[in-house]
Amino acid sequence: MSELKIDRAHRLGVSEAKQRFAGVEAKLKEAYGVTLVWQGARATVKGTGVSGDVLVTDGAISINLKLGLLVRPFAGKIREAIERQIDSKLA
Repeated sequence: MSELKIDRAHRLGVSEAKQRFAGVEAKLKEAYGVTLVWQGARATVKGTGVSGDVLVTDGAISINLKLGLLVRPFAGKIREAIERQIDSKLA
């Protein structure tokens, strides 16, 4: 398994950052077929060849994904898409 870690700082607070992250979540579902199951400020990420978690704190969003063998070649594209979405939603 390959790991993908993305951290983004913000000044929005947990509630607002989580609300804005909903747009990123929708794109992830659409593009990669992943689902996020939220429990408070933490979400479990599950999909074909992808698992991990998302943590929203008062000052950051942290995404940790494990990519399976078939998804691994797309790691760069996945990282780029997630970073682009997060940056636009948190701006």
